[in-house]
Amino acid sequence: MSKQPKVVAWTSTEEYLNVSECLYSADIAERKRGVAIVKAWRARSRLPVAIEATASLVEMSIVGQERNGVNITQLRHMYAMALIRFVNTIVDLEQRGTYAQSIVSLAGRIGMPAWFVELRHAGTHETLPSLAALQSACHQALGWLNDYYWNKQTRTLPPDTQIHVREALSKYLAVQKKTPVTKRARKPSKKPTSAQLAMEAASDELKQFISNLHQDAVRLCLIPVLLEPGFLVPKEKKQRAAFPECKIPQALEAQWSGLLLLLAECIGETLFFEELLSATVAILTPDASEHGIFELSDSTPSSSHAATLVSWIRWVLEAHYSSEDAEDANEAAIPINIDGVLESCLRNPSYFSRSVLKVLSQFDVELKRDLKPFVDYMGKALAALASMDAAEKNSAAKTTRKIGVMSESAMEQEERLMAERLEKHFGSAAVGSAQLDDGQDESSMEVDEVSGNTQSTQPNSATDTAISPPTDSAGGASGSGSGSAPVSRWSYMPQSSWSTCPIGTVGLGDIPCLEWPAWTDDVRPELVS
Repeated sequence: MSKQPKVVAWTSTEEYLNVSECLYSADIAERKRGVAIVKAWRARSRLPVAIEATASLVEMSIVGQERNGVNITQLRHMYAMALIRFVNTIVDLEQRGTYAQSIVSLAGRIGMPAWFVELRHAGTHETLPSLAALQSACHQALGWLNDYYWNKQTRTLPPDTQIHVREALSKYLAVQKKTPVTKRARKPSKKPTSAQLAMEAASDELKQFISNLHQDAVRLCLIPVLLEPGFLVPKEKKQRAAFPECKIPQALEAQWSGLLLLLAECIGETLFFEELLSATVAILTPDASEHGIFELSDSTPSSSHAATLVSWIRWVLEAHYSSEDAEDANEAAIPINIDGVLESCLRNPSYFSRSVLKVLSQFDVELKRDLKPFVDYMGKALAALASMDAAEKNSAAKTTRKIGVMSESAMEQEERLMAERLEKHFGSAAVGSAQLDDGQDESSMEVDEVSGNTQSTQPNSATDTAISPPTDSAGGASGSGSGSAPVSRWSYMPQSSWSTCPIGTVGLGDIPCLEWPAWTDDVRPELVS
């Protein structure tokens, strides 16, 4: 059986998502717009109770924020009524079966906080709650609806319009690719070729599709698809622009200039190009508050990708922008507002935003004069960061060369050198005596920071010993007496002199201090010999 289509009040997925953004916007004007759209939906068809409840609570929050001639008692009654209807309409959906269940059990089943039900009971049968409690409940109820309805709906809704946009653009580009580019003849031919007819049909089909798009669909679907790799930005890096020129390649311009003009004709030149500029700059200048200024985030595009986007900004401004005080005004100029572009670039300084500001300066003399201090400051900051990065890389390279990875032969040579030094300073007997027994693990040796003795916590035999550094007779070293001369080499201590202590302590149970001295924090790697 074929499933009957469901009639909804909204015209597209994009309109539905846009209303969700309006209802939860921080701007009161946007919230009013969202409530007005929901009221228009009510006139078309029946709405889900979650949308009705959200619109009612948002409208109540607007009234409470503005308070145009409404006293506190009236506000309390209005808030209470909105919250009572919110609980009743949401919970009643779960009433099934012959016998009615309690509201508390039904609310727990859908994850609604129990105190919403208690507040509903108080507002219905008891003393009306205070205004602060009702406003807090309204705020939390909107948050609950956002988590349990709007966010889940957003995740499940298919991006159908975006898919259709991508298919329509790809189809047009495929037909355009098959159409040969011919020079204008002196006498145009009376009969068009089959390729030209196919191109005209593809253009008419695309115009009809784009003209039916909602204004929100242009911003949410069409512009993001155009800025995907494979459309305005080719997937092949060889076909992209490059810094610092940011000049769009001729082949790419020939492929897309006509299509962009066609889209602007269908949507409206000002709307289309302003949305295109805004979305392009949003990609080039991610929010600096999340990762710091002059730093790249995970969403930052590659250099060739960014250069191509900047080149398209140049193309739009060159073809359709003209300043108010320009002497030679552009005949094809349209009123494009670039205030948003300027604000985004100045709030999020980076190499890419500086390139956009330089491009903007080329088309407005007065703006160039105003932006010059900012562009110069960004250039100096970026140059300083580049020199710091180069110094860190050189320092890291020196440290790597200094530490390095020793080969087997180098390690053997180092071992022979250390043995020669040991024999030179302490005699030939020290070379053999300093070696551990075969059954003893080097990791079992611990240094006694307090007494100066080195202890082994895991002796394997009666002959196991510990190594102690040489000290003078006054320090209690293992000499023949108080007047004995300092020991001339490392010596072994008998096992009977060992004493047990808890793991992690030394000496008589003292906890060693393993922190580095404070002055080591200021030592730079290149100064360490």
